[in-house]
Amino acid sequence: MISREQIEQLGAFDGRGARVLSLYLDLDPRRQVVRSYRIVFEDLVKEARERLDKPALKELQSEVERVQAWMETQKPRGKGLALFSCTPRELWLPHFLNPRIKDHLAFETEPDTGPLLDFLDEYERYAVALVNKEKARLFTVFMGEVEESDAFKDLVPHKTDQGGWAQGRYQRHHEAHVHWHLKKVVRRLSEVMGRRRFDRLIIGGPEEATSGLRHLLPKALASRLVAIVPADVAANERDVLDLTLAIEGRAEREAEERVIHELFELAGAGGRAILGPEPTFDALWLGEVMTLVVADEADVAGGECPSCGRLQPGAITNCRNDRTLIQAVPDLLHRAMRRTLDLAGNVEVVRGDAARRLLEAGGGVGALLRFRAAHETPTGTS
Repeated sequence: MISREQIEQLGAFDGRGARVLSLYLDLDPRRQVVRSYRIVFEDLVKEARERLDKPALKELQSEVERVQAWMETQKPRGKGLALFSCTPRELWLPHFLNPRIKDHLAFETEPDTGPLLDFLDEYERYAVALVNKEKARLFTVFMGEVEESDAFKDLVPHKTDQGGWAQGRYQRHHEAHVHWHLKKVVRRLSEVMGRRRFDRLIIGGPEEATSGLRHLLPKALASRLVAIVPADVAANERDVLDLTLAIEGRAEREAEERVIHELFELAGAGGRAILGPEPTFDALWLGEVMTLVVADEADVAGGECPSCGRLQPGAITNCRNDRTLIQAVPDLLHRAMRRTLDLAGNVEVVRGDAARRLLEAGGGVGALLRFRAAHETPTGTS
């Protein structure tokens, strides 16, 4: 499993001019049977060669041979692969992923982490608490995998069928122990959040236990609660993962709908949102972008200024800022995602109906803005 910290380290990797092979492969089980993912890799390499000059072609061949040799010895695990290789700078980082990922290859002077940023957006870290009145099992789920688990049981005296005063005393005794047990669950969840900060929380179990736990959650945990569901505290990890992914998918689609609604609501002359590649990249250049919103199927051609770093969609021309000739970038949206995060912004990749609407209204790209600069025309723009 690749961690958020490793993705951030990749984004900060300095190849000092050496190119990095960034490879993503869909390892659907049907592909694994006949190892057709290797053919997909060869096709991606052929496409990359068409974009490179002779010195870069030699560098690419070295990295390709390294990856091919590795593939000969590896049995695929999971449903996706993310691999980064830069022999001159001793970078070698292969990771199998539990969910599927789109086939993609880049060979540039920095790792292409765009698809992983998309993964971080789609598969956030969840905490799952399965509880009853005496048992608890806690999980964290990240990038489509169970990352960490814990289980414990507390001694809770049973209720009594005796009548009168004794029954009332035993009832209060029982309820006090249940309360202490659920308080312990809250304590453990808080410890997990301190160790592996999670985005959302799911509670599962019989109604009496889950209701009691919900009322004990402090604000930091209650604000992350997205679902309370009936569940067996003895459920196996596969069931826990399936439950989490289903809830995660629904929660992510709902969040995307809210972002798209806000984007369209605020877009307009002088508004706090914009639509379309050119105005969005202008805002990114000016440091105005708070949240970059991208449709998952969007494809924007363009390039980057080698002098000032400005990203510019459309035909390869001179930079609008300093008139330097723009260099083509095969994955301009990935570069924009990385740039947004470097500027302390957020990235939201939308899918389904939200993506369709963004493609129709803004070419698949838009942004929520921090502010609008007083002078919105970049220096050198005619």
